[in-house]
Amino acid sequence: MSSIPLMLEYVSGLGARPGDREAARAILAHEDYRFELRRYEIPSAEHLIDYFSRLDTIPLEDIPDLSGDHRKNNLREKHSKWLDCLRDPRKYEDRYERLKALFTDDFLAEMQGRLAGMFPEGTDMIPDPAVVSTLSFGRSFGYPHEGAIHLDLFGIDEYCTIEDLPRIVLHEMHHLQMMKMAEGISGEQSLLDQYIRGFAWEGMAVKFCNNAEGVISRRVEPGQPPDQGVPSIPLLNEHFPEHFRLFCETVERIRAGAFTEADMEQQWEEVWFNAYLYGEKPLDQTAIYSFGNELYGCVYDAFGLEAVFECFYHPARLIGYFNRADCGWTIP
Repeated sequence: MSSIPLMLEYVSGLGARPGDREAARAILAHEDYRFELRRYEIPSAEHLIDYFSRLDTIPLEDIPDLSGDHRKNNLREKHSKWLDCLRDPRKYEDRYERLKALFTDDFLAEMQGRLAGMFPEGTDMIPDPAVVSTLSFGRSFGYPHEGAIHLDLFGIDEYCTIEDLPRIVLHEMHHLQMMKMAEGISGEQSLLDQYIRGFAWEGMAVKFCNNAEGVISRRVEPGQPPDQGVPSIPLLNEHFPEHFRLFCETVERIRAGAFTEADMEQQWEEVWFNAYLYGEKPLDQTAIYSFGNELYGCVYDAFGLEAVFECFYHPARLIGYFNRADCGWTIP
């Protein structure tokens, strides 16, 4: 987290002095920001250096597009948060102190213990992952990358409360463990296997880590509030029938040889990972989260953890498990 005080000091001083390209360059050379640049596949920090050197005066139309997505400019969308940080750095200093206070050795040991209960007995669990936090220029609040997890300080109290944060941390640690599990998958995978497994990553994470409540998938902790740290799930659940119909139609097209890997990539982008699927305001989570929870969560509710991981390693078997779960919906 050591880049945060450096960035806070720089930003909070902009009211008293002009921006400084070399000072911005030095901060963005910090190992945590280099980690972010690699994650977002940004080959050079020069555009960011220009942005931060003019943060307090830069016209909105001059803010560079680092997103690679023609529909939006993520840095431009983040600009209001950076201006808020400039106006009220103490708010972000407080978030930083609360974040530091949370990440004790006992907390990380608790997360590791909870994570182990989400995988079959005897699973070779990941060692303690590195946790990186910055005042981020990127679009994601939390993500796994290079064996570590990242948390954006801007998201504390906005994307989630500090009380919800353990669920987010657990979610990202779940992704790291699933990546380790995927190393055991060998041989050529059919397009059907690739398609169905694509719903496992977020679906299993929100099921086990965020207590997601679906239309047919039940929360794993009935005594705890649902959808902790994943506020878009209730809205996405409203669209379950159309999501289910698209999934079934796609499975049939794959079986008929009328659906290609390029078609699959296009569908992921346009539907399952599209934050703007239901309006101009971006979703905090996309449809892959809720529908993945329905598929793999339904199997867990009916048959338990071993069946879920059988479906992860052999995704086509999920269809049979799902239909035998007698949830009121049937995959052809």
